[in-house]
Amino acid sequence: MAKFNTFNHLEVNNTEGGLFLTYTNKNGAKVAAGLRRIFPSYGTETAQSIELVEAGPLEGSIIAQTPKSFVISCGETPPGATSTQDGVAGVWNAANGDIVLSAPNGSVRIVAKNIELISHGDPSESTDRGHVSMYATGDVRSVSDNIKMKANTDVAVSAESNLLLVSTNQMTLGGEVKVDEGSDPATIFSSLGTGSKTPFQWTEMIEKFVNGLKSAAS
Repeated sequence: MAKFNTFNHLEVNNTEGGLFLTYTNKNGAKVAAGLRRIFPSYGTETAQSIELVEAGPLEGSIIAQTPKSFVISCGETPPGATSTQDGVAGVWNAANGDIVLSAPNGSVRIVAKNIELISHGDPSESTDRGHVSMYATGDVRSVSDNIKMKANTDVAVSAESNLLLVSTNQMTLGGEVKVDEGSDPATIFSSLGTGSKTPFQWTEMIEKFVNGLKSAAS
């Protein structure tokens, strides 16, 4: 990256902080204006600063950093509040692109009276959007008085090992119920199997599974 022209650099500061105009930051970007606290190093990589980036990969961006907490407090009297509406206390709007909340060494918590996750993208195959996805290396846990799920078409639940549905009181299955249970492989050459599949159906299923593995590996 070529060096930027910072001939008209100007700064106004004292021993505690300052306003810095037209300079290059540690990432090589040209900064139009920066507000920075000047303090001894506490063994941290970041300082208290706000930078308005003028040139570089992040041109037009605002970079704010601090080695400790970043606190935003608002909403004591939010506009639009009524007896039935809470009003709007804060908005973070991204016209394009993603918003990423990252805490690689901590947790992300969202606490409110109600929490809504709304995805309104086009779920067609050409765009494949409009989804709400959850990925976890551990458990996906949910605890509630009631859990209600509704799908306009299908609901699919699968497990590589075991699928356990338990109720201490009553379990109700409504609609046409089809049980598709595999035959015992030990009886694959016998005339009768122990499941809803016949030995021949079990053999066909295994062949399709093996062929699928071969196709995926090729």
